[in-house]
Amino acid sequence: MEFIAEKSERLDKFLVVSHAKFSRSQWQRFIRDGVVKINNKSVLKPSFKLKKGDKILILEEKILLPGKEFIIEPEPDIPLEILYEDKNVVVINKQSGLVVHPTSGQHRHTLVNALVARYPEIIGVGESPLRPGIVHRLDKDTSGIMVIAKNQKAFYFLKNQFLSRTISKTYLALVRGVLKEKEGTISFQIRPAKRNRLKRVAIRKLDISGKKSVRTAETFYKVKEALGGKFSLLEVSPKTGRTHQIRVHLSAIGHPVVGDRMYGGKEDIAERQMLHADKLEFISPSGKKLKIKAGMPEDMKRAIAGIKK
Repeated sequence: MEFIAEKSERLDKFLVVSHAKFSRSQWQRFIRDGVVKINNKSVLKPSFKLKKGDKILILEEKILLPGKEFIIEPEPDIPLEILYEDKNVVVINKQSGLVVHPTSGQHRHTLVNALVARYPEIIGVGESPLRPGIVHRLDKDTSGIMVIAKNQKAFYFLKNQFLSRTISKTYLALVRGVLKEKEGTISFQIRPAKRNRLKRVAIRKLDISGKKSVRTAETFYKVKEALGGKFSLLEVSPKTGRTHQIRVHLSAIGHPVVGDRMYGGKEDIAERQMLHADKLEFISPSGKKLKIKAGMPEDMKRAIAGIKK
């Protein structure tokens, strides 16, 4: 997993915000164990001072299985919907409920297990044995488009587009309530919640004290359809790529994603969060500009049909 530092701050403080699954003391231990590289060089001091623009690489396999080689087991029975493929990339429509790559709590039954079964050549592609070919991720219960690199050159080519924010991503989100404005931009900062490190919260006022670990985030939305006076279907485009960004931002303006129990969308009309990565526009390693569309998933169609009854 790779991040770009946006300001000068301590390495351990940055990691608590960027990868909030672990506490600051845990990150300090991981850093001393050689889990983190800065600009491709190992850093063993938690107090290391980052500079704006530094590249931070987390060697996740060393956290998951310290001192051991992690081998991904191919699982050909996991279905994959292929939207586009060439010699450099494959674009899929990920189903909801599928974790992207192995974690400390789940070693098998992930998208990566399905990918290596069909594309064994991607083993070793990328920056971590846990995530061969994986350039970006979606939450487990978010469905939609993902692009996978088939070789190392393609991986870095795509990764640079994500880091420079030149890739265009558009999501469909079914949310609670009817928005007053037909379109707008949400610009709240995001930080980890105090009592739940897996959850994020939006900060409405700009934090300039330097005492809190926050990261700027920007999300554009456009109302596609108001539904029954109680719900809305939105097109949403994140301009930054923070953890849970769309879900946090929409909840912060009083319109949580339907079915998103972590951020307040507790409707019975959906069993999972109604968020879908619908469109992706990027330049392929061959130089071709690709515009891929996944289309609305069936469970979202059913939820909308139920609202309209």
